[in-house]
Formats: sequence, structure tokens, C-alpha cells
Amino acid sequence: MVWDVRKALTAGIDPRAAHRSRPRSSVHDPANSKGSLDFGADTFRFLLDSLEIGVAIAERSGRILYANARFAELLAGSSLEELSGSELKTYVLATSWDQLADALAQSEYHQTEGQMTVLSVDAGDRRMIHLSFSPHNSVNGKPTIRIVATEVTELVAANRALKQSEASLHTMSSRLLQVQDEERRRIARDLHDVTGQELAVAVMSLDNLKNLADAPGADLKAAIGRSAELLRKVDNEIRTLSYLLHPPLLEEMGLGSALPWFIDGFSKRTGIEVNAEIAEKLPRFSIEFETAVFRVIQEALTNVFRHSGSHRAWVRVWAAGSYLQASVEDEGKGIERRKAESKKPGVGIQSMTDRLRVFGGVLEFRSGRRGTRVIATIPLTEAVSVASRPNQELNFEAGGMDAPGAVGEATRILIADDHEVARQGIRALLKDQPDLEICGEAMDGLDAIEKARQLKPDLVIMDLSMPHLSGLTALRHIRASGLQARVLIYTTHSYPELERVAQAADCDGFVLKSNASHDLIRGVRTVLDGKKFFASDAVETPLQMREGPQINP
Repeated sequence: MVWDVRKALTAGIDPRAAHRSRPRSSVHDPANSKGSLDFGADTFRFLLDSLEIGVAIAERSGRILYANARFAELLAGSSLEELSGSELKTYVLATSWDQLADALAQSEYHQTEGQMTVLSVDAGDRRMIHLSFSPHNSVNGKPTIRIVATEVTELVAANRALKQSEASLHTMSSRLLQVQDEERRRIARDLHDVTGQELAVAVMSLDNLKNLADAPGADLKAAIGRSAELLRKVDNEIRTLSYLLHPPLLEEMGLGSALPWFIDGFSKRTGIEVNAEIAEKLPRFSIEFETAVFRVIQEALTNVFRHSGSHRAWVRVWAAGSYLQASVEDEGKGIERRKAESKKPGVGIQSMTDRLRVFGGVLEFRSGRRGTRVIATIPLTEAVSVASRPNQELNFEAGGMDAPGAVGEATRILIADDHEVARQGIRALLKDQPDLEICGEAMDGLDAIEKARQLKPDLVIMDLSMPHLSGLTALRHIRASGLQARVLIYTTHSYPELERVAQAADCDGFVLKSNASHDLIRGVRTVLDGKKFFASDAVETPLQMREGPQINP
């Protein structure tokens, strides 16, 4: 029996003296009071027995003089007849008798509280009972003690679960911070050891080029080409790292298109052959929902790479009735072997579970000697379809219907890009084109639509990833408003599928920023002539990687 004794004493007052000075009160007899109602003993007992708390009167020694039905049920699980006249200690473990005696002695003068565990005979489980002892009236000249019993089993269990949950949360938070620091160190190491070194070589190459400028017979063209190739490699490295940290194509194209892009890059980075089966015409969902599914698949593939030892994996995404299911399967070590060989607990499974729980989804593992299958199941009722989301209120006047590039007038171009450096680069490339005039610049998607309405340009050079509205969304609004401006997509994203999406969105051209020096002017001239410019042969394979899996999947 565990007691948590709390003395209710006033400082400086002798409890025995206070007790002796307190007048004894006698049992109130309603029949002796004029105008009062006469309640019989049976009615009074009925009222006590109907209480949800246990009440008992006991002698100083612990012998029970009276108890209501609830007290008998809580303490002994027996009848009142069996409980009446029995010793309280018979219901307490012998190891707690001394504590019980001390509590009874103290409760003659002040309130004492404790907690005890009772084994339920019927249910066979343990129940936690909170007992409160306090002084009561004397009976036959002997002091008695009032005992109030309440069951706190659920409260104790809830407190215990809360403490365990808090401890687990602290452990998880600590582990997340540790993983975050490890990831930062890895990114810093990659930037220093690979990208930083390549930039250093590029700087040395440019310095050498400067020295060669005055040297007779120097092959400046070859030196410039080497420097440009180094910088393209650095650009590709940084884009790859950026894609892995946050996949922008997910927002632009949705889960069905972004997953093949990621899986293709994953295979190139790790050497693991991944077979993907993704449902055709997968609908668009909210970006939060699609990001959760994407991250679960990404984490599962990362576990395949880090822990399974498998050289092959299978990714499947399909809609089954009112559920979306995604699975990642390998043929490597089972989960039990992975756990046995792991030196520290991971947070991957917990993060996947937490992501799915937000949308009412569950994560399931099927593991054997050879291979593990991770299955995520998410109810589609919890997902917000893009089609069902309210469109932002955008009211624009219809643009003019004049053909671009009227004779004798410069062609007006609007640049829409959220990066100042990119806008400056376009200006630098177009400055030697006297018939091309930059009439304005926009810094986000909403600004692009507003500037297109106001300035009525002949051509909009549009970045894809911009704040507020993406380039493709801005393009749709420009088309819907009746403006006749031609639109040339200008982006860092080099996924071939994106070019097809741009064509489907009624875009006139598609130019990669990395190829701007020889494609931008050509693309501008082509679309202004009323033709399409989609230089697929100039589009790089996505995520051309350095040797070996330097960057985590």
C-alpha cells in the first residue's frame, strides 16, 4: 500500500490542543427540530448507498463501524454484512500495515490522504483507490474516523500514459534534433567537399582565363568552355540538392508526375533498380496530402537504400475504392534483422506514421526473411482535391486582340520571375536586340497576371516556381482573361514531363535557364513568329548526378 500523506496543520498550532478545544458535536436528530422533515434510518442509508463515492466510519484502531455499499464495492468487492465490524487492515497488504496505522493515528487530528491498490476479485485486475481520512464525532466516548474512498484507476492510468507519452515525445524530439544536426552536417560536407571544390576549380579556371586574355595564340574559346562546363556541373549539383530538400515539381505537376521524376533520380543516385507502377490519371489532391504521400514513399525508399541491402525495389500507387494506397517493397533484409543491426533508433517510421495520421491514414509493415513491404493507406475522404478547393478571386479585363509585333513598333516583353538575378540575366541577353523592348517586370504569379492585364505585352517570359501563384497557374489565368500575349516558360526544372505539361497548358515555348545563353533569344524569336519552341534535345536528363550516392535519396 502506497501512501502519499499530506498533513493539514496550521503552523504553530498543536493539533492535539486544537482537537481538544473543538466542541464535540452530537448526531443531529431531525425529529427534535421543529419544522424539519423526518427522514428514517432506511431513507438515510438509501441516500448514502446511492453515492458514487465510498463512505465509512471506523474506530481509531481501524475497525469499520459503518460503510455504504460503494465503499464495500471499492475496498473489498464484498457485501456490507461482511465488511461491517471487520478490520480495515484485512483489506491491505501486510507490508502496508504500519503505514495504515500511522495514517489512522494522524487522521484523529487532521486530514490524511493516501492511495492503495486493490485486486478486483471479479475482473481479476488491479484498481487504484484514493482514501481520505479525517476526524469524526465520538461514538461511545471513543473518537472515530471518517473515510472517503474514490476510484482513481482511470486517472492514474491516464497520468501514467501521459508521462510515458511525454517521455516518448522528449526522446523523439531529441532524436529529431540529432537527425537534423546530422543532416545539416551532411549537407555542409557535400557543399564543401563537392560543390565547394568544383566552384574553387571554376574560380581558378576563370582566373587562368583572365591571364590568357593577353597571351598571344591562347585558346580562349576552349578555356571559356571548360569554365562554363564546371559552372553547369555546380548548377546541377545545387539543383539536385534543392529538389531533394523540397520537390517543386510536386506543386506544379502533382503526385502522379513528380513520383516518376524522383524515382528516376533515386535509381541514378543509388544504383537500385526501382520498378514503378503509378495509377494513370491520378487526380490532384491538396499539396499537403500529396506532400505527405510523397514523403512517405521517399522515406521508405531511403530505408531500402540505407538498411535493406536490396538491389531492387518496387513502388506502387493506386486508388482502391475510397482509399489511396502506396507501397514500397524490397527483397533485402527483414525489419527484425534491420533492428538487430541498427546502432541507434531511427525516426523514419515514426515520421511516416505521423504524416499519415494527419489524414486518417495508417502504415502497415509486412516483413519476412527476404524483403519488406511498407503499405500506406489513406482515406480519400480526408484528402482535399484541387478541383474542390475554391479558386482565388481574380477579376481581369479582357486584353486587346491585336497581333504582337506590329510593323514599326518594338515588341513588348514582360519578365515574370521572383529572382532579381534571373530578371537581370534576361535583360542582359536581350539588351542587344533593338526590336525587343522590356516593358515591365513581375515578382510573383499574381503580379504577373496584373502586369499582363495593365501592360498588354506581346510576350511574357514566365518562371515556373513563384510565390502566391505558380507560372502555370498564372498562364491559365492569362489565357482565361482573353489576353493575346504569347508565353515562354523560363525555368531551372529540367524534367522532360514538365515540358509536356507546359504544352498541354497552351504554353508557346519552354527554355531552361541553364541553356539560356543559346536558347533564350532563339526561343523568343520563334514564339514571336507564331511557332512553338520546345527544344527537347536541349533538355537535360533530370538530376545528372556525381559518382556514387553522395546525397541522401
